[in-house]
Amino acid sequence: MPDERKMRVLLSRDDWYHQRGYWVIASALKDAGFEVVLGGIQTPVDIVQTALEEDVDVVGYRIMDGAPKVLLPILFEEMEKRGGRDIPVVVGGIVPEKEETVLRELGVRDVFHPYSPLQEITERIRRIAMERRRSRSDSEDEKP
Repeated sequence: MPDERKMRVLLSRDDWYHQRGYWVIASALKDAGFEVVLGGIQTPVDIVQTALEEDVDVVGYRIMDGAPKVLLPILFEEMEKRGGRDIPVVVGGIVPEKEETVLRELGVRDVFHPYSPLQEITERIRRIAMERRRSRSDSEDEKP
């Protein structure tokens, strides 16, 4: 049976500054029909806890000050430990091109840069969330 509830996205960020994009993305996702869980400033451990508690389809992590190559491995390690590694992670912020490649190799599903068109962001996140739901549905169908 397909999941009929609204797609849920957890938005988290790494600092108190540069909040405008966080709020703009939250608003765009809500306008596009998503349920948005505002995590605010969270450590990778907190992000995983919230993502599991809220049963989100996608985690959106806005990184500006923290080093993405440091924070994302911690996040993915915690997701693996807690059984949430199947939750897709997207990253937004100022991410240098060479770091973007590394992040994708770590498992980040998508990277959004400043001034990315909002419709494009919401469509790409919707596609990622739908892929996860299909994958979860398929794995549940395979259970005896």
